[in-house]
Amino acid sequence: MWSDRYNYYSIKSDLQHQKKAATQSVMDMLLQTGNFVQKDHQTLSNTDHFPWASITLVEAKQGNFSSSKKQTDFINLIDIVCGKGKNIDQQLYIKAFLEIAEKLNWNLYLETDDEGNENIMIERML
Repeated sequence: MWSDRYNYYSIKSDLQHQKKAATQSVMDMLLQTGNFVQKDHQTLSNTDHFPWASITLVEAKQGNFSSSKKQTDFINLIDIVCGKGKNIDQQLYIKAFLEIAEKLNWNLYLETDDEGNENIMIERML
């Protein structure tokens, strides 16, 4: 989904969500960055020093998911919504999200860019 206000990122093993990770392990990893705080069993938001972000840990089925009050033991997708605009440095987000993806041996994707391209895998620049 394209938006002029938000960027939609995802961290997953591949476009088919084939690999799973333990939910609590991923939650702990995200909390250890110091950039996010837990809101409920599988959602997080940004800390005061990090730009706005909403993160949901989910177990997608055939690429689809919905958040629920039911806690899952495993996830295969980290869904991220974050701010977008002239005053927001996307590299702050990308750096943080790439570090998480690398720890999981997964990939970071931008859902849609400003030119309409979809599922763009973002790689670390050397």
